[in-house]
Amino acid sequence: MDLRTWITNDLTSLRTRLANGVFSLLPADRMSERVDSGGVAAVYVAWHTARHQDLAVNGVLRGADEVLDAWADRVGVDSDTWRGLAEGEDLDLVQQLDPTAVGDYLLAVIDSTLEWVSTDDLAVLDTVPDSTAALERISTPDDRFDWLYSMWDGKPGHFFLSWEALGHGFNHLGELITLRNRLGFSRF
Repeated sequence: MDLRTWITNDLTSLRTRLANGVFSLLPADRMSERVDSGGVAAVYVAWHTARHQDLAVNGVLRGADEVLDAWADRVGVDSDTWRGLAEGEDLDLVQQLDPTAVGDYLLAVIDSTLEWVSTDDLAVLDTVPDSTAALERISTPDDRFDWLYSMWDGKPGHFFLSWEALGHGFNHLGELITLRNRLGFSRF
């Protein structure tokens, strides 16, 4: 199996598991709930996952427009799009987010990554893209996100695909499945 096929298969698997194992089972009106009166809401986890992949793959790696540009009105966020990059939940933001649109936005981000990986030259994976410029482009506060600026700085292009799109995506898929189960929507 070649690398492109492997990456495409992993992205397709992530998308399928999110669509069929989370979004089709967890009602949108329950995605803003915190399990057991604590923790993080599923809608925030989905938003966070989408923002990281969209900014990392499109904003940093490809130097392209983010998928969010076409989704901002639907998801409920049209400014301060850096909100959601933090692991810790943004409580005010959760109330703004449209859960159905956030799920669809996350799937659209994965679709965009799949299309790019399937059709374009992947030589950019061997470069060191300017992650600081992408973070600054969306006005990411450097005092609050110094950890992200330093984590991304100097990383080779393949990091943004292997970690931000795949590793980070599967990590939060597991979290979403756990939240789905704890809310009582396990299919098992």
